Amino acid sequence: MRHRHLLGVTAILILGAVVRAVAIGSRLHIDDAYSWYVATSPSWHELLRRLAANENSPPLFYLALGLVPGDGPGLLRIPAAVPGLLMSLVLYLALRRRLGEPVALASALVVAVAPFLITYSDLARGFMLADLALLVAMWGLLRARGTRSKAPWVTFVLAGAIACYTEYDSAIVVVAMAIAAIAIAGWQRWRVAAAAALVLGSMLPWIPEIVRAQDQVGKTKLSPMFAAPSVTGLRDLVVTLLFGENGGTTSAVGRWALFAVVWAAIVVLAAVARRRWEMIGASRAPAILLLTITAAVTLIGYAAAAAVGIDVFTQRYLTILVALAAPPALAVIAELGWRPALAVVAIALVGLGCVEIAKRNQAQYEPSFAPVAAAAAAVSPRSVLTNTPIVLYYLRGRHPRFDRPYNLGAGLGATCQRPCLIIDDTRVHGGTPRPPTGTPTLIGPYSLTLEK
Repeated sequence: MRHRHLLGVTAILILGAVVRAVAIGSRLHIDDAYSWYVATSPSWHELLRRLAANENSPPLFYLALGLVPGDGPGLLRIPAAVPGLLMSLVLYLALRRRLGEPVALASALVVAVAPFLITYSDLARGFMLADLALLVAMWGLLRARGTRSKAPWVTFVLAGAIACYTEYDSAIVVVAMAIAAIAIAGWQRWRVAAAAALVLGSMLPWIPEIVRAQDQVGKTKLSPMFAAPSVTGLRDLVVTLLFGENGGTTSAVGRWALFAVVWAAIVVLAAVARRRWEMIGASRAPAILLLTITAAVTLIGYAAAAAVGIDVFTQRYLTILVALAAPPALAVIAELGWRPALAVVAIALVGLGCVEIAKRNQAQYEPSFAPVAAAAAAVSPRSVLTNTPIVLYYLRGRHPRFDRPYNLGAGLGATCQRPCLIIDDTRVHGGTPRPPTGTPTLIGPYSLTLEK
């Protein structure tokens, strides 16, 4: 690695680390709290029970989270933030010899400052860990071309299995990679198919737990419900992945305008790629095709999953598209015939990173729990019931019981030790809210009822 390229990678990693660090300690989101609840299980048996009862994910991220010392909000997000940052480094290393140093650096910069990737790097969920593993698998697949070494295939299988044991939907991306590799002439097609089969086969021992988790739907949890694939859904997916949590604007007209601009840019880049394909060169074409086809098949696969009742066609599951789509686009931009093109893109991306730092610095996205904790301390209850893991986290010193998540079931209100404080989050949906037997007090989104 040349000295100036080492400096470039280091600068990108520092920028990515800073933009993730400024809001990593913000108040817990309910998803953070669910991850903490599963990860802090006192035994493997209890972890499996909590995982099946409350989540729709495999165990790997929760096991990683359980290794983190301490339980402050910032610490809980480290297993997401570190992989989110390392994605930049892995993408650079995977592409520098195949697409050139400038494109590899620019691709790493995109991943470092992409607003939606930053959001999910600051959330204690497994999406960034799965994406990192998928990029390592892609790196292995790229290295496998033109070599007889077994190491790239081992990398692909192990990284693919890690991704699938972190997020189930990673299997769709692994299949998309295999389809893309097989579609490109000259690849070792049978080896690709066998390696993908090994990745998917690694999930066979986990099938009983998948069935167990499905049996809990409607009892302790709900199936995730997202919008069915549609043009509007595609619009929201694209603009959110590119422009952040609110898609750059809350206006529907604005989102359609951004969506139109994005697709116009795709059409222009496709036309440029077709015209300058010979200039792109045989050495770079396989990587561009592999990434592009993988991204396209991934998008189609996630949309098709809805046909069998798997609702994953949404932004949080498709964050990998940012890392897959950026390098081919940047490789084409590099061939526009205007030398400063990539430099201008890099300057704009650095500016975006600075904007994200300013926007996220000391930002809070959840209401303060301090007034609720003070109210609980004032009544000194013998027991606490709640329908949200946020209360389990912030009142963990009082050992609250998790009762009626998603407002499902009769609950333990009639049998809890008096005085019993019931703290329910009114934002929890999916069932019939707990009928109060006393007079509830609202503190922000929390309803507090003291049963004497």
